[in-house]
Amino acid sequence: MNLTDYAVEDVITLVRRPVLPEADAEYREIGIRSFGNGIFHKEPVSGYEIAAKKVFRVKPGDLIFSNVFAWEGAVAHASDAEEGLIGSHRFMTYRVNEEVADPRYLLPYFYGGPGLDVIRQASPGSAGRNRTLGIKTFGAKRISLPGVTEQRRVAGKLDVAAAGMGKIAQKKDHSRILNLQHADSLFYSVEAQVPLSKVLSESSDFVAVDPDSSYQTAGILNRGRGLFKRPVIDGSETKYPRYNRLHKDQFVYSKLFGWEGSLAVVPEEFDGVHVSHEFPTFDINVAVADVEYMTHLARWRGLHEGLKDQGTGMGSRRQRVNVDRLLATEVPLPALSEQRRIARRLSLARKVAEASTGQVEQLATLRRTLLDAAFSGRL
Repeated sequence: MNLTDYAVEDVITLVRRPVLPEADAEYREIGIRSFGNGIFHKEPVSGYEIAAKKVFRVKPGDLIFSNVFAWEGAVAHASDAEEGLIGSHRFMTYRVNEEVADPRYLLPYFYGGPGLDVIRQASPGSAGRNRTLGIKTFGAKRISLPGVTEQRRVAGKLDVAAAGMGKIAQKKDHSRILNLQHADSLFYSVEAQVPLSKVLSESSDFVAVDPDSSYQTAGILNRGRGLFKRPVIDGSETKYPRYNRLHKDQFVYSKLFGWEGSLAVVPEEFDGVHVSHEFPTFDINVAVADVEYMTHLARWRGLHEGLKDQGTGMGSRRQRVNVDRLLATEVPLPALSEQRRIARRLSLARKVAEASTGQVEQLATLRRTLLDAAFSGRL
């Protein structure tokens, strides 16, 4: 494959189209997912709401780079669906010199091909995920491209492969939505409603932190996605004088993010793991509630929504759910036999969904392999 060396600025040109928001007009901003996963549209806002922001018009055909996340592949190609939309000053819109490059080739080249290394070289900094793309540095970098005809051939093959992988991803997402709807139909069909205080009794196992000991700690993912383990921490490194020790089959939640669905029932592998005092724990009254049923209830978006309504504090991320409010929240609780029937059905659906997780990982591997082949002349 014959390659020609270009400066980035000879291949793409930064074009900024400032927009002065009108207070009564409606605007819609874009966002860009990392790792080449495309553009998403934010909820419409009034011009009044974004009056203080610097925003710019997006045009179909633009190659767009998030200047803070380009280093992890936050690059996208605007389509007709983005006509009339805007982006913040963080989104750099470029026009492609189509005499030397095809945008459909450049897109994967930059989000997952040799261009990603060029972006990273032009994105200094190591503070977490904040590595801002240096525009001048980026423009001066050199890239090597095949002729436009070869670019179009490769882009065509990548497009076909991407379409196939996209259909599988859509089916996976459809399956996720069906599972959510399945849980809704089962829980909302239960007539008996009781406050969680009838099921849960607060039960903490606080242990004093020893500076000479190490502790395995945990957090809870939002939207009912369960517990996750944090790195082991030395007692001398934590600000907490004591930890709450988890026990299998306890109900646990985050006071700070319970309204976002940070709830869980402790699985066996988290028995003995520690959390801070911001994670109250409760014993489940097994005389009235099935542990497996409560596990699914903790994942249920209907319960998360109920906690959101009861959150206190100003601002969505400053809400807290205290213990009294949690325990006053009413949940569907049928007879134990019906709880077990519901739990079995939800566990089966979850098992099927988890089986497809491996397919998603395989797709990610296949995608990387395809990109490697595409930009090394083997496609």
